[in-house]
Amino acid sequence: MSEIPNPDLPGGRPALPRQSRPVLEWSLRPRWRAIVFVTLLLASGIPLIYETVRIALASAPEDSISIPAVQAGLTHDPANPVLLHQLGLLYSSSPTGLDLTEALKDLRQAAALNPRHWDYWADLAATCDTVGDTPCSDEAFERARSLNPREPRLLWIIGNHYFLTDRLEKGFPYFRKLLEVRPGYLGPTFRLCLRATGDPQQVYREVVPQGEDPTLRFAFLTFLSATGDLDGTMRIWQQMIAGPERPVDLSSVKIFLDFLLDHNQISSARTVWDDLARMGLVAQDASAEPGNLIYNGGFEHLPLNTGFDWRYNEGSDLLFDFSDPYAYKGSKCLRIEFPVGRDQDYILFGQVVSVMPNTRYQLNAYVRSEGLTSDSGPRWRVVFGGCANCLVPTSEQTLGTTKWHPVDVTFITPPETQAVRISFWRPPGRLTPRDISGVVWVDEVSLRAVEIPGPGKARDGSR
Repeated sequence: MSEIPNPDLPGGRPALPRQSRPVLEWSLRPRWRAIVFVTLLLASGIPLIYETVRIALASAPEDSISIPAVQAGLTHDPANPVLLHQLGLLYSSSPTGLDLTEALKDLRQAAALNPRHWDYWADLAATCDTVGDTPCSDEAFERARSLNPREPRLLWIIGNHYFLTDRLEKGFPYFRKLLEVRPGYLGPTFRLCLRATGDPQQVYREVVPQGEDPTLRFAFLTFLSATGDLDGTMRIWQQMIAGPERPVDLSSVKIFLDFLLDHNQISSARTVWDDLARMGLVAQDASAEPGNLIYNGGFEHLPLNTGFDWRYNEGSDLLFDFSDPYAYKGSKCLRIEFPVGRDQDYILFGQVVSVMPNTRYQLNAYVRSEGLTSDSGPRWRVVFGGCANCLVPTSEQTLGTTKWHPVDVTFITPPETQAVRISFWRPPGRLTPRDISGVVWVDEVSLRAVEIPGPGKARDGSR
């Protein structure tokens, strides 16, 4: 909205010249003149006072208005749709003055007097639902929808109306439209529809929008997997990749895939990853050596930052270069710089790796550094999936300035473990200097099974 300049402020319009005019003065003495003046003033103000009270009654918050107060307003203006609508709402919700017959009468009259208000029709429909008059609510909801077809609250209410009256097939289009215009409703919508149908396939087919944008389809898969229905999730995934709605880029699958990995759904995540590889959305690791379980261990291509590739978190106090040419082997390596100098708990980068239980593994990598300060340097760490109380094996730390040198950590997977999350980790310091700065390089990361332990060997995850 444009701002009107104030002529009394600097930069505003100049003040218009004013001419002096004679001022009429009328004495209020004797006393009778004062009485006449006040009487005329009050009489002339009565219409204004009435209009002010009427507007106040119509616009005041619902919980501050009583039925008698609104009725008093209607005695002065019986055809006021605002007051009739307000009175109908009070009759339909008042704990002491509940009267649904009066509510319907007033709400019908308000909608008839002002038929362009979609909320009048919606409130009438909701009250019709309360008394079980389904034809009335159907008609009123249709009038409301025709006036405001993209209002999220209305779409939600109408969808619920058809579900509550056991007509799911009529409610589905409203929920689908709701998700198209306001995706923020996806949680309540998916939850309600799954509870009402008990059929994820039907919800996916009838409710989830099937347009070019796959975001909501993968949001539904993520929601469904969060409920624990992995079988239903993977059936819909197979349906997706076999049909026209198959993903065309990895970014659309990222949230779903990472959700599976972060919640230790390794088998499902591996299926999705392998399907993506078959579709050409995940490159084969051409540089992988036989037996090495690490994907892209030589950093010969830019990490995908999802799935079973490296995942990393860049920030203002960390600089990553995945194409540094001073590699230990091959043409590229990873360079990480700490330019600010802070004492932070950094999970610099990591990867989820599928493993077998009860198996001894060895993680190897080559590292070099330049001017790494602090008493706490980066090191490798192994976290066992599904084993919150297991010991966490770590390698030796790297500090100061070093040439390329190998670091390793050996561990045995617990019986319940299907995957490990390996990461290059820098814990907070304990002694001065705590802040870390400098540069570290990483290359040739590998993870190999060493042996399957026999009876009596360590199985506690320790080194």
